[in-house]
Amino acid sequence: MMQCRQSATGTEVGLVNKRSLCILLCIAFALGLFFQYSRMDGFLHLGVADNALRMGGVLRAAPTEQMPREKFLIIYDPEDVPSMYARHNMEKILTEKRKAFESHPLTESLAVDASYQGVILATGRLGAVRSLSAVLDYARAGGTLLLLQKFEQEEDFPISADVLQTFGVAQMGATKDVRGIHLLTNFLVGGKDFRFGEGTVYTTHANTVTLTADTQVHIASIDGTPLLWEKPLGAGRIYAYNGVERDDKTNVGILTSMIAHCGADTIYPVVGVKIFFIDDFPAPIPEGYFYKIYDELGVDTETFYRKIWWPFMQHLAKDEDIRYTGVIIETYGAQVKGPFHPLGGRAARDGLIIYGRELLNMGGELGLHGYNHQSLAPDGYGQGELDYVPWASQADMEESLRELRNYITSVYPNYIFRAYVPPSDILSPEGKQAVENVFPEVKVFASLFDGPADKKAYYQEFERQPNGVYEIPRISSGHAASGLMYWQEIGVLNYNGTFAHFVHPDEIFYEESKDSSWSEMEIGLKNFMHDVNRRFPWLTATTASESIPYYSDYFDMDYRVRRTDEGMTLYTWNAGGELRFLLRTAHEIDRTEDCTAEVADDGVYLIRTSATEAHIYWKEAE
Repeated sequence: MMQCRQSATGTEVGLVNKRSLCILLCIAFALGLFFQYSRMDGFLHLGVADNALRMGGVLRAAPTEQMPREKFLIIYDPEDVPSMYARHNMEKILTEKRKAFESHPLTESLAVDASYQGVILATGRLGAVRSLSAVLDYARAGGTLLLLQKFEQEEDFPISADVLQTFGVAQMGATKDVRGIHLLTNFLVGGKDFRFGEGTVYTTHANTVTLTADTQVHIASIDGTPLLWEKPLGAGRIYAYNGVERDDKTNVGILTSMIAHCGADTIYPVVGVKIFFIDDFPAPIPEGYFYKIYDELGVDTETFYRKIWWPFMQHLAKDEDIRYTGVIIETYGAQVKGPFHPLGGRAARDGLIIYGRELLNMGGELGLHGYNHQSLAPDGYGQGELDYVPWASQADMEESLRELRNYITSVYPNYIFRAYVPPSDILSPEGKQAVENVFPEVKVFASLFDGPADKKAYYQEFERQPNGVYEIPRISSGHAASGLMYWQEIGVLNYNGTFAHFVHPDEIFYEESKDSSWSEMEIGLKNFMHDVNRRFPWLTATTASESIPYYSDYFDMDYRVRRTDEGMTLYTWNAGGELRFLLRTAHEIDRTEDCTAEVADDGVYLIRTSATEAHIYWKEAE
């Protein structure tokens, strides 16, 4: 009996072992299929995003009733370069904001009546302004007067003490260079209490002034010199800028905000988007150890990217509402002559798959940076300063881009790459044409908004080209944005409501970062983005191509405003989607119809509407 039981038990054990072995073999076979499928990039074909453009609906028709645009008068000095800069910049902004204007030289005798929303003096030579008396009478009657240049005393055309007093100046001394910016109020939306200037290159020429007691200073230099103040005059107001119009774009926010203070219940369109680029991502990851990373964190470069930098960026996106646009390069080689071949190897391809997939799963977008990091430009674009190699021909550029296309489509076969960022923000006309020839689906070129005039960078305006390509420049950069770049962001946000920033994963390697630790860079970027969201909570996070419908409507739209004691009516047309406006008012909003109003700042609302006619009602009127 005992032996029979032992025999039965042994049989059972054998059966269990055979079953376990079969299960293990099946698991091994399945894993083999899995890894083989993965090696063959089979999973790339599962759930692939196509990056389709989702434009707005049918354009809204214009109202049948003809309504005039708000109108401004510009008085300028045709013999003064800064005055011509001021005139040109103000005309550009007024055109974008769908305001009408008339521009006249200061020698003309003009009739100035209440039909003007504002009068703009683009000159500090007030003694030479023939219609100054009429302009001041306009302000006393309830109009708004803007002075865009510091006062210029001239022997032939002196400015009297009475006129200076009228503009809020009790005493005026010598001209001096002043440094930096201090925003004392929310004259610029979201700007109150912002300051920078210590050690910066931002300077302007200003008069030493003592102001009258009835003035309010909105902007000062770091040393306290008044740069922009408000002065009541009768039933109206004067806003005076004590500086010189610059030949760069750093004052674009000040000029826009001055327009926004003309009259009561002022409103103007903005885009209202927040865009964040990661240049050189995905890209081949440097191998080995970098002393700064190893000394601080004790890891090699690949581990830093995978376990530290990228998780930080993922958390940042979640915490601060960011949708990344990562722009790809295939190799860091310096080849500029064909034939071009894949050079990154399996590790680079795996990085493109892994990081690219994770970015897309976060709601991000993949764009293009280049086959390599050699800017698409012939000799003469400052390549020597960057240790770059010039390209000999456009044909070579196009051949390299065709290799890039082969590389990325082998990994993302159904994805449409719509954004291009030039390496080091340098792009020649030949290079741009090469991109458009090889990647006709690219709809966004993103480089820089402003910078040193002596650099060969690809500087852009916010615009749409006749071929349907959008120029969307970046404003700031880096893991710890400087005061100047932050000031530029505040300016552009007040100008057209765009935040556009970029970083590189390898910034810790840069010479400019030699005195910064990763911990400092991490904290710097986190604080910067947190402050942006605190100051500008009304921005919509988009990728580069997701922003296109917003810019399309911004470029195409038109609007008019009708004001009453009870509120205001906003008429909009030539837009297919939602439009955004910044409304500055002393009223408190009670309710809205066919639009929404959210607080953007003290006395400032973001208005959103998709209707041809929207109504805003004041609480006081109730």
